[in-house]
Amino acid sequence: MDQVEEVKQKTDIVSIINEHVPLKKAGRNFKANCPFHQEKTPSFMVSPELQIYKCFGCGETGDVYNFLEKQEGMDFAEALRFLAERVGVKLTSFKPGQESEKEKLYTLNYDTNNFYQYFLTKHPVGKKALEYLKKDRGLKEETIKYFKMGFSPNVRGVLKKYLVDKKKFHPNDVEKAGTVYFRGSEIIDRFRGRITFPLFDHRGNVVGFSGRILPWEEKDLAKYINSPETPIYHKSNLLFGLNFSKEEIKKAGFAIITEGELDMISPYQSGFKNIVAIKGSALTEEQVRLLCRFTKRIVLALDSDIAGDMAARRGIVIAQKQGLEISVARFGKFKDPDDAVRADSKYFEKCIKEAVGVWDFLIDSVFEKNDLRSGEGKQKISNEIVPILISIPDKIVQAYYIEITARRLSVPVEAVYEQIGETKESIKKDEVKIVSLPKKLQKTRRQLIEERLLSLAFQGDPEVLLNEKILSLVQTPLPKRLLEEYISYFEKEKTFSLSKFTEKLPKELLSGYADMVLKDLEGITEDSVLLEKEMGLVLKELEILSIRHKLEKLGVKIREFEENKDFDKLVKFQEKFRELAGKLSKYEEDSSRGIILQEV
Repeated sequence: MDQVEEVKQKTDIVSIINEHVPLKKAGRNFKANCPFHQEKTPSFMVSPELQIYKCFGCGETGDVYNFLEKQEGMDFAEALRFLAERVGVKLTSFKPGQESEKEKLYTLNYDTNNFYQYFLTKHPVGKKALEYLKKDRGLKEETIKYFKMGFSPNVRGVLKKYLVDKKKFHPNDVEKAGTVYFRGSEIIDRFRGRITFPLFDHRGNVVGFSGRILPWEEKDLAKYINSPETPIYHKSNLLFGLNFSKEEIKKAGFAIITEGELDMISPYQSGFKNIVAIKGSALTEEQVRLLCRFTKRIVLALDSDIAGDMAARRGIVIAQKQGLEISVARFGKFKDPDDAVRADSKYFEKCIKEAVGVWDFLIDSVFEKNDLRSGEGKQKISNEIVPILISIPDKIVQAYYIEITARRLSVPVEAVYEQIGETKESIKKDEVKIVSLPKKLQKTRRQLIEERLLSLAFQGDPEVLLNEKILSLVQTPLPKRLLEEYISYFEKEKTFSLSKFTEKLPKELLSGYADMVLKDLEGITEDSVLLEKEMGLVLKELEILSIRHKLEKLGVKIREFEENKDFDKLVKFQEKFRELAGKLSKYEEDSSRGIILQEV
């Protein structure tokens, strides 16, 4: 057995996936809402025996390596090392220096951050920057070290000497990490002359940097700059500080969301540790999915005008559709959380506790900044508030706020609905039409019934498949091949193991077989009486289909004998037809219509 397989066998896929999305037992399997797409009814299934997962909604499927690659953005080597460390396997097949591209960039960023830290905390060139952080920004030295903040000296070539000449990184790799750029043959430090904040992913890898200009530097420079998009840094995926705060978020039951590094660090230093920061005011779908692993409630503590920010509103809708409860903190005279918490931590705490629901906040903000007494003011309110009302995803909640808006504007509620309708029509005209892809080929009823029979058997008692009658009833290619493979396997082994049987299967059967084993049977296999009843119903349905098929063949023969005036054979086949028709009638009278057939 190679080490890839050894690590996989020692890893509990249920445990890994449960850390990202809560799983519930479903017979031999586990199920959850899919972490890869939005859904209200669970269609994501995990098999602990086969160590695989599949979503019957979006089609995502794979093993524990695939899951980490898809969910965490790891490459294969990174996922292997991560799991090997968890299960205590010392990898010998990967030689030192045989790093993946991502791991090389993590190492490079780690060394770069050590370089920046050294200049801020230990070198005379960073002394002024350190004093600024401590005296002007109110940060303690232990906080600066805890968040591994640094300073990039504005000295030509110094970072290149450290990373390329001393650490022996290739210049192209240094550029790929986003820390430097080329100007001709010269390597320029992107963050020179700036305080640096290492950007960690939630696992603690340094994926990039943010740099803040110092007040006495050139005034025409951007206040903040960030690493460009790289193979390991994607702005839309990152929640600054989550690696420090994720456990605190779980304990507190909610997360405070701020806009920048210092807006996160200052409250954290003051004891508000359930806090993260985003870039700008808009939550992305990736950030929301990440937050949902740790909490279902967030408090927005932003310093932007989110009421007038379309991107911010889109982020709010994304968060609500993922089931997050959202409220907004107001900081009164303070421009941002950093100012508020440094001036009065008790006041900051009060603002967080008294955060209002997001839709109340947005609607109140529109009314507060416009003159309700004038027609022009009401026009501005209408222009701003209608898009907000349209974006409320829950129709009941939307109706409530429409009534509130109409009351505050002193207009009939119908007028607000009419304006919403007109605005929606205008939006539709501007939207790009999306061409839908053709649906996948539909399975026949027989195929669905046969696959359900095998799902019930493999998830319940597979020995029922040894009945010779079942072999004669199953006709579609995949179920028939699987049934034949099972009978052959059982004759040799005299017992059944789901995982061992899977190993013996031809590769072309694995996907269809896994679908049957993972299919959610809604508790049927956990109740022996219910399982027996369902098996009986499925077999009866197959009997009916089999008889109908025989009747069709007899009908063809009867018409043939009628045309040829072969009356002796005609009488015999008519008798057989009557017998089968009577048998079919009896089956149909007894048959329940309770079988739910869904595509596997």
